[in-house]
Amino acid sequence: MSETSQVQRSELNRTLDWRTIGAQLLGWTHHTLVLVGVGFVVGAGYFYLHPQRLSALSQSVAQWEALRGVAVADASAAEPPETTAVVPAPEPQLSRAQSAIASWLSRRYNIAPLAMRELVSSAWQAGREEHLDPTLILAVMAVESSFNPYAVSSVGATGLMQVMPIVHEDKFAPYGGLQASIDPKVNVRVGAAVLKTAIARGGSLQQGLRMYVGAKTEATSGGYAAKVLGEQARLRLVASGARVPLNAPLSPAPQAPAVVPAAVQTAVPDGTAAAAKADTKAANA
Repeated sequence: MSETSQVQRSELNRTLDWRTIGAQLLGWTHHTLVLVGVGFVVGAGYFYLHPQRLSALSQSVAQWEALRGVAVADASAAEPPETTAVVPAPEPQLSRAQSAIASWLSRRYNIAPLAMRELVSSAWQAGREEHLDPTLILAVMAVESSFNPYAVSSVGATGLMQVMPIVHEDKFAPYGGLQASIDPKVNVRVGAAVLKTAIARGGSLQQGLRMYVGAKTEATSGGYAAKVLGEQARLRLVASGARVPLNAPLSPAPQAPAVVPAAVQTAVPDGTAAAAKADTKAANA
């Protein structure tokens, strides 16, 4: 036999071997699919004849999924969450007289102590900016809103000092517009500015308070000026260390201390100091 014939026979045998292997694989695959199909048909027939078995199997699968979900949730909870440190706002630093006023007002008007300390701090800041006695600003807040920052009057005055947002829109503009009228700090600052203007225009403290409330005379104001001055006098007594009843009425005004603590004193606008002192004496008489 020639060498060429031997090579051809070898290649033919190799081809037959691959075909044999392929045929065997195809046969095994066919038999496997047949068995799977038969098993599926048998299983379907079994569950069709025994539906309670299918229900039990479904419940088992559902329980397994529930347990798997709980395990995943526990694993997630075990991982420490990424948190951002929240730095609390520092508590306002008040003097002894300011703290006494804040404590008394907090109990008198049932306001949270920390919130009242913020309001007292805001009154002192507005008093420095507008050259007004901060106890006067606090007294106006007490009479106007009882320290409710969301108070609204029948005519549309809002906030702690019951400022008319529409009338004083220009004053609220630097703070973001009319919506800032219910911001406690903004309302106090704008209200103090309005009060300062009213006192300057009225020429006296009592007349300025009447103008602030929109009344021409004390009679039409419902005794507004007397109420404010009475509450201011009580705040001065508290600042001096005196014990003042929490349920003291807004009027008449009690006798104010002869010497007002330096922590409370703040000048009134130029040109109205003498008139303001005279009005305070009249209210205390």
